[in-house]
Amino acid sequence: MPLDSFEARLTFIELLRRLNASIQSATKCAHFALKYQDMCEDLYSCIIEELEKTSLNARINILFFLETLCDNCMRAGFTDYVDMVNRDLWEILDKVVPPAQGALANVALARQALENFKQKGLINEDRISDTERLLLEREKLVSKDEFQVRRELPSFSKEEILRRMEEDRERHKRMRENIWVIPPGDALQLEFASAWETTSDLDDDDFDLIREERAIFRRSTK
Repeated sequence: MPLDSFEARLTFIELLRRLNASIQSATKCAHFALKYQDMCEDLYSCIIEELEKTSLNARINILFFLETLCDNCMRAGFTDYVDMVNRDLWEILDKVVPPAQGALANVALARQALENFKQKGLINEDRISDTERLLLEREKLVSKDEFQVRRELPSFSKEEILRRMEEDRERHKRMRENIWVIPPGDALQLEFASAWETTSDLDDDDFDLIREERAIFRRSTK
């Protein structure tokens, strides 16, 4: 029996609060959001509300869930969630890495999540520079010893620290697995782009190598 909007919100909020670093929990939550895609704006508002009031650990889980949600949406041909995430990406990252004590722990993972979005073609190019600049500024801000936080977030308990360590291990495992994921697009073009980005500029060492190779070739043809 299908759920009404109120029941769907309650169920979705509960799924969001049970998110952890596993792909299974993120996928289950994403499937629910897609199943009730006719309520997408209502369900999406639940995500933003949870980001506002939940713990820093939970916020990073929600961010990685959004990657899974957008990925599933693209495969299903339903882009409403993707469009809303693109629209609110700055606001989302502002909540995941707030100008508050303890937020530095989320910077590296938020940057990795943003990189995942980029590699999978889930965010618009014009949104990338703004969000990267936000993370860089926030990293500098929250790492200063003299920084006076605008709003205090609860300190991590021992249980939360242990859970975060376990979830970070799970995330790093997933990141290693995602190294082999090829983003959408022409394979040859992607390979060329990767080579272009990773090849260093031509310098004196390269010219020395060219001269050595030419000398070897001349000796071999005599």
